[in-house]
Amino acid sequence: MIIEEISLQNFGIYKGRHIINLKPLSAKKNITLLGGLNGSGKTTLLNALQLILYGKFAKCSNRGQTNYLDYLRQMMNRYAKPNEATIIELQFQHFKFGHQETIRIQRAWSGNNIKEVLEVRRDGVLDPVMTEQWYEYVEEFIPSRIINLFFFDGEKIEALANPNQTANLIKTGIYTLLGLDLVERLAVDLLTVERKRKQQLKSEQNISQINQLEQEIEQLTIQIKIIVEKQTASQHKLTKLEAKQEQLLQNYRQIGGELFAARNEIETQLILAKQKLAEVEDKMRQVAAGHAPLLMVQNLLDSAQKQSDKETKVQNSHEIYRALQQHDAKLINLLAQQNVTAQVLSEIQQFVKLEQQQQLITTDCYLDARPKIFAHLSNTILQQIQTEIQQLQQQLTIAGNEVNQHERKLTSIPDPESLEGITQELKLFETQIQKTNLSLDSLALEKQKNHNILERKQKKLAQNYAIKVEEQFNQELSYYFLEQSERVRDTLVKFKTTIIQKHIRRLEKLILESFQQLNRKAELINEIKIDLNNYHLTFYNNSQEKLLPQHLSAGERQLLAVSILWGLSRASSQPLPMIIDTPLSRLDGKHRDNLIKNYFHQASHQIILLSTDEEINKKYYRELKPFIANSYHILYEEDKQSSIIKDGYFF
Repeated sequence: MIIEEISLQNFGIYKGRHIINLKPLSAKKNITLLGGLNGSGKTTLLNALQLILYGKFAKCSNRGQTNYLDYLRQMMNRYAKPNEATIIELQFQHFKFGHQETIRIQRAWSGNNIKEVLEVRRDGVLDPVMTEQWYEYVEEFIPSRIINLFFFDGEKIEALANPNQTANLIKTGIYTLLGLDLVERLAVDLLTVERKRKQQLKSEQNISQINQLEQEIEQLTIQIKIIVEKQTASQHKLTKLEAKQEQLLQNYRQIGGELFAARNEIETQLILAKQKLAEVEDKMRQVAAGHAPLLMVQNLLDSAQKQSDKETKVQNSHEIYRALQQHDAKLINLLAQQNVTAQVLSEIQQFVKLEQQQQLITTDCYLDARPKIFAHLSNTILQQIQTEIQQLQQQLTIAGNEVNQHERKLTSIPDPESLEGITQELKLFETQIQKTNLSLDSLALEKQKNHNILERKQKKLAQNYAIKVEEQFNQELSYYFLEQSERVRDTLVKFKTTIIQKHIRRLEKLILESFQQLNRKAELINEIKIDLNNYHLTFYNNSQEKLLPQHLSAGERQLLAVSILWGLSRASSQPLPMIIDTPLSRLDGKHRDNLIKNYFHQASHQIILLSTDEEINKKYYRELKPFIANSYHILYEEDKQSSIIKDGYFF
């Protein structure tokens, strides 16, 4: 795996966008050196790298117990614009099945309501599957359980140099590399399951509870059967009572009992019917007082209308005659002025006179009435009166029939004395029917109650049966499981011991080689042994004399801690980059020389160093320069309110 590039935008102390090329130039030029004073942002880069890879599972140095979303909010640059997002990206290469792939991971978030967006691209193309399952995929590239062997803080080397811490480091490294932490977790899980199985064997279902439930179910079944018999008898009784009641009701109706019961209602209806009849009669009188009498002289009105029509024609003919006289007089006068002969003029006058007389109509005129009067009477008033009278007559007939009907009902109502016996008998039957219905309702409720109890008991009994069967099965299964679990745990112990013994010798050799390469004192330690019980180290010189860790100087113990980390990383067989923050912290000059000359350029195929100017100074920079592929200077600029990354180291 090779880390090619990391990009930060508005992350921590870095305002705006910053891109750092980390790709080695060759197998020899494999170091990227980033220099900066304390507080300039070196550790922020290391935190960003872990955050990009592991997200909420990242073990960032400044996070502590902070909630993940709160931590993302804290890492947003305080000077960035509100609408600008915080984005961190990492691009690396790795080989899979002999094929090189380029992976680019981007995490982005913004605003007060933090919502992280993750995108993973494979060879420049967004991969939705890898994006969704990134926490599983990252374990293929950089397993989180061994990350501390490759990404570490040099300031912790001094603490690791303590013999007890060294033993813990070796144990953790071995368990992590060999996956023995999973083996131990499996053994603990097996013990937990064994305890639960043993507890289950102690808790058997009492058979007496099943017997008691069976007896209770039998009693409930008998009670329900008795209730059903009572229901049948009550229903039979009810049927007889209702039949007798129906017969009495028929007799009661035949002698007018229903009419007697409805006497008050009938009397009220009779009063209302008489009121309605009186209202209709009153309307008839009002109509008779108006124009209605004219309907009695309809023939006379028709004759008068005909006479009126004749008189109208006579008047019209006289008006025409007068108009013709005036017209003809003017015509004769005109002809006289035209020198018409007297004979012609006389003949014309005779002709005109004859024509005028033919226009006259003569008849006796004695009405002298207006024609519109008769038309109004025949077409409007009389027709309305005729219709209204017909409607009132229908209403009068209906009202009269209602009065007669109610009067007949009243006359057919029997005397109260004749109904007294049958009425008392009907009340008696009604009371008996009500009691029987109440009894049936009570029996139905009691039956339902017992039925519900029966269902619960049956369900509980079925559960107890199932529990009993399951217990018998589980007992057999538990005995088998306990037997096999003990065998598996024994096997796990043997496996762990065997696998540790097999790999511990190789780790001893790798740690020794790393220490000798760093210390350059072959005569100091010739052999290293790791105690399988407590993982403490024992050293032997060329004379096979035992050396205790206390016999080593502080600097030598620090080199030993680095050697252990180096040996563990080599034992992992994972081609991962080595990233070291404050690489020479707390080391004296001599041991710094050893790390510069013998460790950094050989620690991995790609090394990223985060240093101050006092750690890798001008002298060490010159010695490392042949192996440096990229060098950067991180410094904070007040005017930009951000750390910036410039090409080149301090010098």
